[in-house]
Amino acid sequence: MKNKGLHQYRFENNPLEEKFAIHWERLNYYRGKVFGILDYLLAKDPNRPNYEVTDRDREIAATVIQWLGSPVGNAFVEDVLNDKS
Repeated sequence: MKNKGLHQYRFENNPLEEKFAIHWERLNYYRGKVFGILDYLLAKDPNRPNYEVTDRDREIAATVIQWLGSPVGNAFVEDVLNDKS
């Protein structure tokens, strides 16, 4: 994995966290392609990413995405999806 979060040890007991991490990796690492979604999200010009994403950026983003698969992160997602406001 190129886009690793800080807490991969949690995968063994939290398979949904691993699932989120795997899907995030797929969006950010394509064979034969240079840029993934994070490159476009953090680019100064989102139409032309220019290798601006740092390893720390990747680590932070991957950690947050993995967290969405945790019980607390998943509750957050469900709250957002169920919010009628």
